[in-house]
Amino acid sequence: MTTRSGGARGKADMHLHTLYSDGTVAVEDLLEHIETQTDLDLVAITDHERLDGAQRALEIHAAGDFHFDLVVGEEITTRRGHLLALFLSERIPALRPLTETLERIHDQGGLAIAAHPLAPLTPSLGRRSLLALDDDPDPRHRLDAIELFNPSAAGQARRQTRERLNEEVLHLAPVGNSDAHVLEHVGSGWTWFPGSTAAEYRRAIAERGTEPAGEHWSSWHNVSVYGRQLVAKGRHLRHTLRPTGEWR
Repeated sequence: MTTRSGGARGKADMHLHTLYSDGTVAVEDLLEHIETQTDLDLVAITDHERLDGAQRALEIHAAGDFHFDLVVGEEITTRRGHLLALFLSERIPALRPLTETLERIHDQGGLAIAAHPLAPLTPSLGRRSLLALDDDPDPRHRLDAIELFNPSAAGQARRQTRERLNEEVLHLAPVGNSDAHVLEHVGSGWTWFPGSTAAEYRRAIAERGTEPAGEHWSSWHNVSVYGRQLVAKGRHLRHTLRPTGEWR
């Protein structure tokens, strides 16, 4: 086994956004940055409510000479909050019941991860929803992992409560991700796992052999990100009103 960091465990950042949703980064630029500026072994593109950016990334990745593995994902807004869905082949629609969304993820053979749970600043699964899923006898309604480290303002909120709930009750595989919307935040949160490939990451989730890690963003960085997101959304609106070819 060879990891890009040279250590015994691989590093995965499975929560990344591009210009295809509310990120500020073009897909090609994101992949180039991951290759040249990080030691990540595995990443996932998880744009909000869509797969086309991740699928475009997969095409570029397959045609290039990259030294990290790539997974197609989606951040889905359910009626109870956000879910990360990994290893998808088909888009899953937003604003459906939480259990229905979980069924659709698992029916595709995907993994379902609670994104920044308990966070008050963005739609997130709350304590009641997490406990209800834990008590649900249907295995399709279970989460596969929980995002315990997320360096954004949303992820910092109630972090200790989240960790305690998982340690004492939920016992889900703990993961860390960057939730990056700008290049410099890619890899600021990650998951340690035995191995370096997508298949080994899946095995680590199943065996609860993962460990979250990372560094929180400063308040200034959070403000800066929101400002750049507004600029990106303005570009998106201009392109919608007056299409000028590929720009994402």
